[in-house]
Amino acid sequence: MGKLQRYFWPKTALLFFLNEEKIEAAFGYVEKDEIDILERRIISSENRSELLDWYEEICHTYPKTYVAAMLDTINQGALPECGKPAFERFGVDAALVHSLCIDEKWMAYTSLVEMKWFEQKFKGMEFDLLFSPFVLLYQRSKPLLEENPGLFLLHQKGVAFMAVLSAEQMWYAQVLLVSEGKMEEERFETESEEPIEELSFDLDMLDEDEEVAPISDVDILGEFKEDIGEGSKSLEDESALELLEYNLNFFEEMKEAIAKFYHDDRYPHAFIEKVTIFDMDELESDFVRYIEDELFMQASLVRFDPIDVMAELVCEEIGR
Repeated sequence: MGKLQRYFWPKTALLFFLNEEKIEAAFGYVEKDEIDILERRIISSENRSELLDWYEEICHTYPKTYVAAMLDTINQGALPECGKPAFERFGVDAALVHSLCIDEKWMAYTSLVEMKWFEQKFKGMEFDLLFSPFVLLYQRSKPLLEENPGLFLLHQKGVAFMAVLSAEQMWYAQVLLVSEGKMEEERFETESEEPIEELSFDLDMLDEDEEVAPISDVDILGEFKEDIGEGSKSLEDESALELLEYNLNFFEEMKEAIAKFYHDDRYPHAFIEKVTIFDMDELESDFVRYIEDELFMQASLVRFDPIDVMAELVCEEIGR
């Protein structure tokens, strides 16, 4: 195919993300400042070859195809500053991570090892963009940012990406591990994959463990269980009990992270009054109501679709 013919072919995009045991993908035309989504597919994560076959079919028909995905691995984070001094200050080994400065204000980073693992899962695909969940969270939160900082969380089953953001800066960020299942799957799923050579980095690169002062001396978890239990008609059902335990763990992780923000002198301090949870799963309104009752914060729950946010960012990157 001649270069001139390729030039006049339309620009297209293939966007996808992993969501528990499935891959959610979308294909569409890039039109100025938006992507016109033509088709969406849900593919089992065990059948990644189906996504690769679709990718090859698309690239054969549309040579100018941009491929983007959400990098949802565990060993990543965000820092409220850019540059090498930020890595030293927050105890991150710059040699083991890939980083990107966002709006010349803050920095997203991820483990080089886990980036390689992610790319190995989809061997044969050429990625143009791999988006940190913190970047997607920031993009979705922009219209809601105010002068005073607010707490924003991007929740996916088993993990939540948390950031304290205001109109002028990022104050704090942390990955909340709500269940062990996701981390174990990410770290040890490579048994069935081809071995990755020359990847002997240390994964223990996140902030060192610290004792976190509790927000309250009241045992609110017991109250949470009782509170939700009163409104549940099928609490004895195993799935309901599992959901309750999950919500308790999520609430506890979030409470400890807020306490760390308030007490860690490496971060600027300000009182948080609002919480916005962008949800990729099925959190319920009871969880939000409990945050309001126990932490005295205004809370809201918003459905989050990574495809829509990635579409915005891809158009921004192409237009630069």
